[in-house]
Amino acid sequence: MSVALKFEGYHRPGNVDQALEVLTEYGNNAQVIAGGTDILPQRPGGKNAGNGKHLVDIAHMGLDYIKEGKDGIHIGAAATINRIGAFPLFSSSPYLALSEAVACHSTQTIRNRATMGGNVCNASPCADLALPLLAFDVRLMVTGPGGNRQIPIQDFYMGTNLCALDSNEMLLEICIPFCEEKTGTAFLKLGRQQTAIDMALVNVATSLTMKGQCCNTVRIALGSVGPVPFRATTAEAILAGNRPDKETIHQAAKAAADASAPIDDIRATAAYRKKMVAILVRQALENSLRRYKS
Repeated sequence: MSVALKFEGYHRPGNVDQALEVLTEYGNNAQVIAGGTDILPQRPGGKNAGNGKHLVDIAHMGLDYIKEGKDGIHIGAAATINRIGAFPLFSSSPYLALSEAVACHSTQTIRNRATMGGNVCNASPCADLALPLLAFDVRLMVTGPGGNRQIPIQDFYMGTNLCALDSNEMLLEICIPFCEEKTGTAFLKLGRQQTAIDMALVNVATSLTMKGQCCNTVRIALGSVGPVPFRATTAEAILAGNRPDKETIHQAAKAAADASAPIDDIRATAAYRKKMVAILVRQALENSLRRYKS
């Protein structure tokens, strides 16, 4: 069956100021796109259907960069997911969690179009790239008529498909702070069929920074088990300041499962998802620890 999406207007601004003018004019009736991979699958009448929207295409505004700065790695909102996966710094520890999430995201063709900004701003509970970004404790630079502001990623997600951007704001870039040398990270994803296009039943990302034989900084991010991607802070506290031995990792993994609030749906039961949170968190923590040592 052929389905046509009807939009009121398509805008291709040449710079950020022009994009903000369009967003200010149309407010909630405007939607920023770059790759468009979250728009095209929508259906009329659906919760996120684009009918009646003004599309604001930012793909040609120079926001597709990845560069190192003094304070970290800066990724433009329009950088494609495949471009991120090909960036040399992300191919080794301590940034492996991001490249693992890229590899689990859809197909090669979709990754050539889909962007980091789109995956972040779509605010899906199962967004793959959101989890390593939470584990890296990134900052999001957004801009609007009032100027630029930074939002810590843990404050960015407000609900399912709802983020902290005002209707006249747009995401400019994601800044990943440089990881300390003694850091290991990991990402794991469980799908129903384990195919490239599977949405996650559960996905997790972990980061361990060591000081001597103990965990100094711990981050455990969970997806698909709540209305937003989030960090399991109680589980993190179990490891922080302690040796990451088998028993302590087991306790942290159980606490992460306890913190999850999954639902029953056609893909899996809530009980199954909770059980898999504990398993995946344990495995991700073990991977992070091994990568710190290697």
